[in-house]
This record gives sequence, structure tokens and C-alpha cells, in this order.
Amino acid sequence: MSKDNGSPQPSDFPTTEEFGDFAGRTRRFTIKLNESPRGYGVQAVEDVEGDDGYEFRAFSSVDPFDALAALRKKIRKALSTRHLLEQDAGLSLTHDRLRGRVAYGGVVVDGIFLTFDRLAELIQTYEGFQFDLRIVDASDGLD
Repeated sequence: MSKDNGSPQPSDFPTTEEFGDFAGRTRRFTIKLNESPRGYGVQAVEDVEGDDGYEFRAFSSVDPFDALAALRKKIRKALSTRHLLEQDAGLSLTHDRLRGRVAYGGVVVDGIFLTFDRLAELIQTYEGFQFDLRIVDASDGLD
């Protein structure tokens, strides 16, 4: 076992993995394992420059490989759905749902960083509609 952040990490635990997205592109992630007294947390961060890119987290109180399996499932599910479509007039929603993560100064959707101003432009096309905003911990799943 090697040491990572002071925690033992199994030598066969992956440090990078690749997944295909909704457009057939391959996305590469760096995998980090963190052990705590309560269990094992894993994080996958897409290897891209700047604020773009996906990030995922999962946790298991039992085994690091259980956490890794949950992480892989989250990644595959999230990468299989496209939320944004780029057209001549700009970005639009592919269906009336937007999922991503909150970042400093904006949000990341489909691995694309959108400033809060750009997000506001995007949802202004829905003026008069209702919405349901939920903030969910990164290690919890979205249903």
C-alpha cells in the first residue's frame, strides 16, 4: 500500500480513469482516495484546464472499492445526459432540466463553466415558468 494524504491506499486502486460522454468524447479523470474514521471517500476530477470540467464524489463506510463503484456509477450516469445545446443564438437547454455543480463565480454544466450572468441569460427564456432549485451535497446522488 502507498500513502496518499497520510492514508493507506491499496496499490491496485486506480489513480486515473477514462469515460465516454453523451457526444462520444473520452473524458479523463484523476481519482483520489481519502480514508477517514467513518469510511472511504473518493473523488474524480476531470483533467482539464481552468474552471471547466466535471467533478464527482462518493463515500462508503465499508470499503474503498465500494466507494469507487458508486463513483463510477455516478460518472457514467452524469456523462450520459446532455443538458446544454450550443446553437447560433447561444446556449439552450436540451430538456427543461439543468444539472451541474456550483463553482466560484458560476456553475459547471456538461463540463462547461457558465458565469452566473450567462446562466441568467440561459434561464431568462423561461420567463413566467416555475422552477425547483435544490442544492445537493457532492457525495449525494441526484435522482
